[in-house]
Amino acid sequence: MRTSRDLPVNPEYIDMITALGEVRAIVPIKWFNALLIETEDEDALDAIADLTSVSSLRGSSFLKIDDTDEREVFQAEAPKSDADYGAALNQISMINGLGLHADGFRGDNLLIGVFDGGFSNLENSFVMNSLLFSGRITATRNFPDENESVFERSTHGTRVLSVMAADEPGLMIGTAPDASYILCITEDVTFERRIEEAHWIAAAEYADSLGVDVINTSLGYTDFDVLEENYTYEDMDGNTTLITRGSDIAASRGILIVTSAGNQGAQAWQYISAPADGDSVLAIGAVDPESSVAAFSSRGPSSDGRVKPNIVAQGQQTAFTDMDLGTATGNGTSFSAPVISGMAASLWQAFPEATAWQVHQAIEASAHLFQMPNDSMGYGIPDFELARTLLETVGTSASAKAEGQNLRLYPNPYADGPLYIIWPEHFAGSVALRIFDMSGRMVVQRQLHLAGENLTSDIARGMSDLKPGLYIAVAENDNGRAAAKFTVR
Repeated sequence: MRTSRDLPVNPEYIDMITALGEVRAIVPIKWFNALLIETEDEDALDAIADLTSVSSLRGSSFLKIDDTDEREVFQAEAPKSDADYGAALNQISMINGLGLHADGFRGDNLLIGVFDGGFSNLENSFVMNSLLFSGRITATRNFPDENESVFERSTHGTRVLSVMAADEPGLMIGTAPDASYILCITEDVTFERRIEEAHWIAAAEYADSLGVDVINTSLGYTDFDVLEENYTYEDMDGNTTLITRGSDIAASRGILIVTSAGNQGAQAWQYISAPADGDSVLAIGAVDPESSVAAFSSRGPSSDGRVKPNIVAQGQQTAFTDMDLGTATGNGTSFSAPVISGMAASLWQAFPEATAWQVHQAIEASAHLFQMPNDSMGYGIPDFELARTLLETVGTSASAKAEGQNLRLYPNPYADGPLYIIWPEHFAGSVALRIFDMSGRMVVQRQLHLAGENLTSDIARGMSDLKPGLYIAVAENDNGRAAAKFTVR
């Protein structure tokens, strides 16, 4: 549904402002009904402040326009074995993402926006030949230079992109090798100024207009070249910085926002950076290949006490493209974020009827510290198979199990005595049964053996300690996986 946020900034007001002196309009921001300007003309600023159409000035360059009345209105072969993932195997298996890929969910039909500082040398990255030759880079935009040239400025974005888009079996496969991408330069690598936040929001508006599903932001802001522009920890409250407020608006538009938590965990600042503080932003910290938190990974909480980072993924010795040399590894939450962005797209492909927020919540709830989050790992390392189960059992999947292929439990609701499972016909032999509460915590785990045609089992043992509430039973064997919800009274 379109709202007043979809309307552009009134061009008559922009012309009125730029006519007041030596004032350059840089970025109109429709989501805030605002305009970023550049000027050293103090008289012009005074005149702008007196305009009835201007509600506020921030700093010397960001102003909000008040016109409320007018605004009401070529694909590689799929992997055959784990070895095909090459250098990326650990970072994907850590989050239990191989199963989604094996079932054909590799981000197809999902559009990911990558906002970064440049995508130099992308054409020489043969691990991304599939992306390049299949035409799945659907749009590009360079906001600092006001053109569409993005294959310049920095190789950082190229490396970030490869964590998701690489598809060269035996060398490297990314987390969303079949997705499509738009590439945006929002970061000016020659300086650090708040204008880059405005570029990010302009890019988000652009991405929204193209129907982007996921935005990956391997950027963050705390300190600037102009000291007066620096943020404080108190500003990391989810409501202060321009980029964070823009991120939350983007999330409200149905986009999954994934961002790096920051790399200042071992520095004096130590905390997350904007926009990782957003309450609708999935902020990603970093762990090493052994799943221990990386020292550099920025810590939480947000200044108003919320869990941050939200989750973690491998950001130390993460595999990415080394352009024409193959692959390399590097450190930073810049690389743990795309591990999650790409896998989130692959998960979302399996559940096209799910919302961005449902995907966000399922990923969070699947993480191993969901019951006991902390300031270094947040809710912990997600399990994308569990996230898949959580989405599947709440009914958002367009690819739900066929009739007769799921578990059936009775009595349901359950209080005491026997609790029976009727198994799907294709289940036989050894079966792993796990029961989760709705936070994603596993409360029962059992290995069962189904013999002959006995398709009913009493699983009441161990249930007496379960508190009243809703639970998910998940059964898995070599023939597949089935699940069912049941209630304990």
